[in-house]
Amino acid sequence: MPVAKLEVFEKPLVDLAGFARALAHPARIRILRELAGRGEVACMEIVNALPLSQPACSRHINELRKAGLLKSRTRGSHVYFKLDEAALKRFCQAMNRTLHSA
Repeated sequence: MPVAKLEVFEKPLVDLAGFARALAHPARIRILRELAGRGEVACMEIVNALPLSQPACSRHINELRKAGLLKSRTRGSHVYFKLDEAALKRFCQAMNRTLHSA
């Protein structure tokens, strides 16, 4: 089976694919929906909203954070997350430009 060689593609396409990969699970989209328009939300509030274990939720949250879609803040032993609306907007605009450039 052939292996994808990312170096043969333009950097903007590789970056866009990485961003899209972060959205490639329904739990991650659900997390974004939970955070949309709400400001900061405690991690356990996100965990309680999903039908997944706490470790599974943490893995999905971490993927979104690594992709730059979430901002986090720690206060004592609590972690709060916030959707980075600007990053999501940039992703949507980049996808639109990519698909409609001819």
